[in-house]
Amino acid sequence: MSRLLASRRRVFVSALGLLLALDVGRSILGRLGYAHPTATWQPDPAVYADLTWPPGADLAADVPLGRRVYAQRCAVCHGPDGRGNGPAAPSLIPRPRDFTLGQFKYKSTAAGQPPTEADLMHVVANGLAASAMPYWRDILDSVETRAVVAYVKSMSRGFERPAPAPLAVPPRAAPTAASIARGRALFTAKGCIACHGPDGRARVVLKDAKGYPVVSRDLTAPWTFRGGSEPEQIWLRLTTGLAPGPMPSFAATTTAAERWDLVNYVASLTRIAPWAPGGKLDGPGQQADRVQRGEYLVHAEMCGLCHTAINRTGIYRADDFYLAGGMRVGIYPHGMYVSRNLTSDRATGLGMWTEEQIANAIRNGRSPKRVLSPHAMPWIFLHALSQDDARAIASYLKALPPVRNEVPAPLHYGVVETVVAKVVAGLPAAGPTLLSYADGNFGQTTTGPPRDLGQRILVDAQWLTLLLGAVLFFFAGPPERRLPHGARGWLKLSAAVVGIILLGVIGGVLYATPTLRIIPPEQIAGGIDRTIPQLDPARFASPERAALAARGRYVFSVASCAMCHGSDGSGGLKISWKPFGTLWVRNISPDSGSGIGAWSDAEIARAIRAGVSRDGRALHWQGMTWDHASNWDEEDIRAVIAYLRAIPPVRHAVPAPRAPAPDDCAVYSFWVTPSAVPGCR
Repeated sequence: MSRLLASRRRVFVSALGLLLALDVGRSILGRLGYAHPTATWQPDPAVYADLTWPPGADLAADVPLGRRVYAQRCAVCHGPDGRGNGPAAPSLIPRPRDFTLGQFKYKSTAAGQPPTEADLMHVVANGLAASAMPYWRDILDSVETRAVVAYVKSMSRGFERPAPAPLAVPPRAAPTAASIARGRALFTAKGCIACHGPDGRARVVLKDAKGYPVVSRDLTAPWTFRGGSEPEQIWLRLTTGLAPGPMPSFAATTTAAERWDLVNYVASLTRIAPWAPGGKLDGPGQQADRVQRGEYLVHAEMCGLCHTAINRTGIYRADDFYLAGGMRVGIYPHGMYVSRNLTSDRATGLGMWTEEQIANAIRNGRSPKRVLSPHAMPWIFLHALSQDDARAIASYLKALPPVRNEVPAPLHYGVVETVVAKVVAGLPAAGPTLLSYADGNFGQTTTGPPRDLGQRILVDAQWLTLLLGAVLFFFAGPPERRLPHGARGWLKLSAAVVGIILLGVIGGVLYATPTLRIIPPEQIAGGIDRTIPQLDPARFASPERAALAARGRYVFSVASCAMCHGSDGSGGLKISWKPFGTLWVRNISPDSGSGIGAWSDAEIARAIRAGVSRDGRALHWQGMTWDHASNWDEEDIRAVIAYLRAIPPVRHAVPAPRAPAPDDCAVYSFWVTPSAVPGCR
């Protein structure tokens, strides 16, 4: 010690060397500390099954046509064995049909009877309105459709019996005031209000035969009726029921004439569609109940993409770990982050947060303890959420069942490496080249030492080194030289101290950028909002169409559309992961050559909510998040389409996707800078 104190230079060099060694230790820990998850999850294949990509690529050449079509077109939702256990199923509400049960909702046969072949052919060809079940009539010919229907029928013993005859639908009773009044009375007497509410709009969350959520239909919005809104179809739904859903058959408790009265009453509830003259947006995104609106927004938005852990092929652990966080997000040079537990658990989730604090974190990136990185938590896009919608999301999150999952603090690299890398990347955003999202849970479901303990020790050791170094520096050297002599000496000392403090402040600012509380969130997020095209209401044919497109811009901004496809919709960013290969985000601007200008509205809607491209190519749910987008209401889907039709076209050819290859990334990687090279390069 005496030798160290003999010279201030020795103290300075020793302290600096120790600081740099600890800093190197932090950089090493930043790479290795969260290298492996604390737990991995692999579902029972009977519940959720992994799938080769592209679908059907693992089939032999001589596989029968029906099985091949099923594997290519149906298995991603319904599962390879038809149990409703496809890898995209966890996010879908309602869940895909379990074909092995032999129960089908939209049919023309009596309750308890299997559908006719014509029923199944109709559903395959035309799909189910406003749902994740797409139409295939432009992709599958009649031979392929009949073959896949035969294959689906082979999955259930219910089709071994002779084919039932379709029900005869009697002529409709005239929708007179008397008929509607009788229907209204039956609506109450038969218990319809328990699920649909007295006004037909309750949207109650119920359970199907397997315990999965089903939302009761808003009867004022016939454009959302899956089996069609024609009076005859509604009469059939009342007659046959919607097994395996909770909607029963009323064939045994009502007469055919009474069911027509019910049909007439339901038809009388119809409100004007938002896109029609005199209509207004009034779907689940506008409902007054905050918890219900928040539930709708969360299930359709990007929350689940990062805050729900996934398995090795991208299946969400949504049944028992929904929004419990734990996904590792790599953002060089900012650090390694782990997504937050958003459940109501008081110890590890948001149970102790107020709704205002949650809304502030969502919109402004301000949590009670720190500023959230806009690269890890895309609040710069969510800033466009209205305060009321943010509060609605907060209300729903507070209502979630608690799940214990202790999420560690972000691991940051050493100060020197971080500052240099951020300067090289370009200030003030210091944008990363790519974002990586790892499968598995990087949180802790049991008690134990926190995963970021090593970082805490290294950071504390650096502060201790600075403190001890300053003290030793003062006492080092001959006693007569420890304090300056004269005014000039004191001036030099003051200048040196000020310089060191200023250098530390500058370094601290660079190290923390862009998560600085002094920067207003409006200033950061405003740069994003200004680049998303605004639309002039005067250019639309009616105020209703203008309002629809304005809502579309809102959804485009706060969902993952703008984040992935770019503010102008031109796309082009690369994603690479071994389960699906390399793909480039599509150009969704209305350019007719390189965008979606030549697509029909129905084709755009099918891609958004069912993951089927115009040419029939299957879109991976982790590449195009259609499994979440399928939960958008029909009003919001049409609003997005109206907005995409109206934004300026951008000529930008995007490379075609490439099937999985050995050089794809082992960890899901999303490039935020242009790259036309396939694979993890």
